[in-house]
Amino acid sequence: MTNMERICGIVSEVTGIAADTIAGDPAACQSEIDTLDLTEIILEVEEQFDMIVEDDEHITSVAELIRCVEAQIA
Repeated sequence: MTNMERICGIVSEVTGIAADTIAGDPAACQSEIDTLDLTEIILEVEEQFDMIVEDDEHITSVAELIRCVEAQIA
């Protein structure tokens, strides 16, 4: 399973949006994700990937979170 698939799975669990919909176009589902959901997603990603997303990253979307994770893992 790729990092993106794992993140999309987490987003799907939190929001109820289908993971394949998120994977196809993370920006398209952004209007359905509020800040509380995004905070919960970030916390779960931190736990699953054993990493910390710093506040100065200013993550405001799933696409930004995916890029942040990929950058930290690479």
